[in-house]
Amino acid sequence: MTDETDIIRASDMITRVFKNISPEDMQNSTQLSNSWRSTVESISRNGAKLAAHTHIVDLKNGILLVETDHSGWIQLLQLHQKYILTGLRRLNKNVRIESLAFRLSGSNAQLADIVPVDMEKERTWLQKKFDSEEEALQKAGFGQNSANSTELPSELQNLFDKFKSEMLTNQS
Repeated sequence: MTDETDIIRASDMITRVFKNISPEDMQNSTQLSNSWRSTVESISRNGAKLAAHTHIVDLKNGILLVETDHSGWIQLLQLHQKYILTGLRRLNKNVRIESLAFRLSGSNAQLADIVPVDMEKERTWLQKKFDSEEEALQKAGFGQNSANSTELPSELQNLFDKFKSEMLTNQS
């Protein structure tokens, strides 16, 4: 027998599930789903069939993940990707959609939780790394401004000369 404390009312369960979802997110999700269907259905010839065999799975970092039940539908979606993106952007101005990704039904493929990279910070970090490596090369005598920048160290030059000589004698 079940104890009354083990029983949860359906309304309480639904409230718990949707507690962390804002009404705005729910509205955006519904609008996106509806605009997906209407945009895909508007594709000439196969639009209605294509819409019937696809549905939105996720949206993260501007990438919309769409699931289909056959790889052929993915190919058709890819052919019309630019058209679909344009339609979705027009109908969902408050939702950022930059690209589409696809998966087959039954696949567990998901969009990664990637934090968008601040390109300026990335560029600054790479420049600092490049500058420090350039400085180390200059100290070792290999930098652009060093006196012997066009010459290899004698040990390395001898090794290359030896390889060159062996390659030339083996060709004959």
